Amino acid sequence: MNNLIQTFYKLGFFLREFKKFYAHEKYISENFKKFFFPFRNIIKKTSIINSWFRTEDLFITIEQWGKILTKEKLEYWLNKYSFIKKKNPIKTILVIMPGNIPLVGFHDFLCVLLSGHRILIKLSEEDNLLLPFLCKIITHINPLLEKKIKFSKNFFKEKYDSVIASCSNNTARYFEYYFRKYPMILRKRRTSIAILQGNESKKNLISLNKDILTYSGRGCRNVGKIFIPKNYDLHLILDQNLSSYVMKNYKYMDNYNYYLSIYTLNNIVIKRNPMMILIESKDYHSPISVVYYEFYSNVNQLKKLIHKNRKHLQCLVSRNICKNEVDFGKTQFPKLWDYSDNIDTIKFLTEKN
Repeated sequence: MNNLIQTFYKLGFFLREFKKFYAHEKYISENFKKFFFPFRNIIKKTSIINSWFRTEDLFITIEQWGKILTKEKLEYWLNKYSFIKKKNPIKTILVIMPGNIPLVGFHDFLCVLLSGHRILIKLSEEDNLLLPFLCKIITHINPLLEKKIKFSKNFFKEKYDSVIASCSNNTARYFEYYFRKYPMILRKRRTSIAILQGNESKKNLISLNKDILTYSGRGCRNVGKIFIPKNYDLHLILDQNLSSYVMKNYKYMDNYNYYLSIYTLNNIVIKRNPMMILIESKDYHSPISVVYYEFYSNVNQLKKLIHKNRKHLQCLVSRNICKNEVDFGKTQFPKLWDYSDNIDTIKFLTEKN
């Protein structure tokens, strides 16, 4: 286990050093320097192949993993699990990764290897360059892991013991049937919400905009709906100054213009700024560039409503309202022990299935 922790905190060190190198090319750390230029090329190629992944998005991901892959955080996370002191049978875990945001499946990758298992990876076509390159660095640090990592485009022909899959609700029905004989974590479509009380600071609202727009709003941790008190002025949200990098993404702006046209033609009341549309709706899953809002008058009734719909939610942004809430601006920066869908992946991987 110590070797595995060492492997991943060295990867974290590489990511921190790479950010310095990217900002100032003359900065060349002696450690991993042979990977700096190739990884820079991977970053450029990724943003060209998938225009949803702008360079700013890729560096949000790189910085996030660089910050949390430290020895202290890895040890703090893993020390609560008894598997560290036990010898569990080694299994092959199939991980079917999504591709909506960069390296979104890396936490599952990390959990499988730290649990001592082999990983069989089916990458998304939208994000198929970053992880294979990071695996080159990982196996450079720890050559023994080379036999534990395998990529496959056709998992139907592979052998495995358990499955972790992230997919749409439609695909989930297929996966539920196909993998019915396997222990499985199946992650379906989710979204995140925010609850405003009317006393939020300008800083809170700027941070809320980041929760909405980071990664062009494509992640399950992005806020897609806001609950607001009656008579709340929506321009408090729309008028905040923040980075407008999403406006440089033509795919995002195509979505924006499309929905703006649809709502205008149908005489639907909206509020908007140049990058985001707000529309009143009781639904939770808003399309890209659109955020739903809903008025509330009683906090306790709202809590009951949220509890009823909790299975659709990933993050709940608020201040001193609900349990397990996330602070403004923090949805895209989970800790190592913040599991998707609140399912403890390490526990799943180390239980006797």
